[in-house]
Amino acid sequence: MKKRFLEDPLVQEFLFNVFEGDETGFELLKVLLDKGEVTEEELAKELGLKLNIIRKLLYKLYDARLVAYRKWKEEDRNWFYYTWKPTIEKLPYVLKKRVLELIKELEERLRYEKENVFFYCERCNIRIPFDKAMDFNFQCPACGSQLKEFDNSEIIKELEEQIKFLKEELKKNPIINSGKVKT
Repeated sequence: MKKRFLEDPLVQEFLFNVFEGDETGFELLKVLLDKGEVTEEELAKELGLKLNIIRKLLYKLYDARLVAYRKWKEEDRNWFYYTWKPTIEKLPYVLKKRVLELIKELEERLRYEKENVFFYCERCNIRIPFDKAMDFNFQCPACGSQLKEFDNSEIIKELEEQIKFLKEELKKNPIINSGKVKT
């Protein structure tokens, strides 16, 4: 089964965050997509990884609502088994929801940056809003150095660009807009 949707940059970024930078998660997802419903043990064997690493990645996918599991017990043993299957059909909804959340977070940060004046300490590399800097008599609370005004125009510009990009992705990304994942 081809996994073309995994080539989408927005999907890659989303999954990279889901897996917290662990690229093994992409391999696990590919195996799940190829095999359908599979046990943790089968995944561990297929990928040559320890069971605890497989479970950690599966739980991350589960938290992102991209896999489901089925729990069953073998009759002759008192042992539970889990089979996992991809629920990639939920990806458009999950991705759109995450992009909307991210836009909201960025807009809140942008508003904060625009509504405040900041000062910073060159030595400690800390940034303090005006009201706190005033409380400290414009002295660094860590080292006592004189605080200098901080120009946050680049931060504002970057936030505006990120928001614009994400809003454009909401409009044009085929996965978000189709409501379907083409594999």
